[in-house]
Amino acid sequence: MTHPTAAAYEPVRVLDEQQFDPPRAVEVEHQGHWVLGYQRAWRLCDDTRGWMAEVRWSAQHEWGLGTHDTVVTPDRVRLPVAP
Repeated sequence: MTHPTAAAYEPVRVLDEQQFDPPRAVEVEHQGHWVLGYQRAWRLCDDTRGWMAEVRWSAQHEWGLGTHDTVVTPDRVRLPVAP
């Protein structure tokens, strides 16, 4: 069995970035549900993903509260829905 090495991966460069300072409130899709979170930036990288949203949100798990700090595709982030 062959395992890829770190040398097999090309680094991804950020071509453009639009930051939110302070981060803006958004809803993030997590496991089929929309949860409240915060977006720090939009990032365009030199790979095939296009624009990605840098987000953070928290979710309750059986072991406790977990914080997710990641990037997601545009279809997984939206402005909060007005009540």
